[in-house]
Amino acid sequence: MGPAELAALVAREADAGVAGALRAMDAAGVLTVERVVGRIGSRPATDTTPWEDIVWQAEVVMRPSGLVREQSTAPGEGPAPDPGGVAGLVGSLSVRALRGVGARWTAQLSRRGVESVADLASTTPAEVARWSQEKDGGYAVQLVARARTCVGPWPPVDPHDTRSVLEVSESDPGDVSGWPPGSRPEAYLLWGSCLRLRAALDDAVLALLRVNGS
Repeated sequence: MGPAELAALVAREADAGVAGALRAMDAAGVLTVERVVGRIGSRPATDTTPWEDIVWQAEVVMRPSGLVREQSTAPGEGPAPDPGGVAGLVGSLSVRALRGVGARWTAQLSRRGVESVADLASTTPAEVARWSQEKDGGYAVQLVARARTCVGPWPPVDPHDTRSVLEVSESDPGDVSGWPPGSRPEAYLLWGSCLRLRAALDDAVLALLRVNGS
């Protein structure tokens, strides 16, 4: 590899590294990238330019957007929604909210003493094993798995993030420019959590369920 090839390789790697750092800062809401004027690279060398005189440069214009601070409730506004309340809210839903649960399975689960998603998620291993031996037991085990998927921990979310779980599951966590600042640092985790619910709950429920727990 000659000097020119080495310079191109270093330029590409440095460019990718700075771009990643800028994306991370923008995602955290610390800085907003307004425009990139120049990208990292080297001035093309000519036959008359000594190698040590090649100029490396990078010019980026950014504007401060303010540090992301913990949201507080202003007097008279009432408490902000609890970001961790989504799991509890989902757990309180009727089992009818789960994909594949209609009137027949709602009745069957009710006869087993199961009314809510949380009830189904808390089914013991012994109960699951017993159910698996019954008629349609394999499907009952699938429903337990879906319910347990729903009650996992929820990532930190901006209290003012009123998007639906369905909306976030269909978004790109790599492009958070339109996301509320407090939801940006855990963008991929929030997206993954919404996708997890997408696999377990009906779309009609997901469209009404807000990621901030409201």
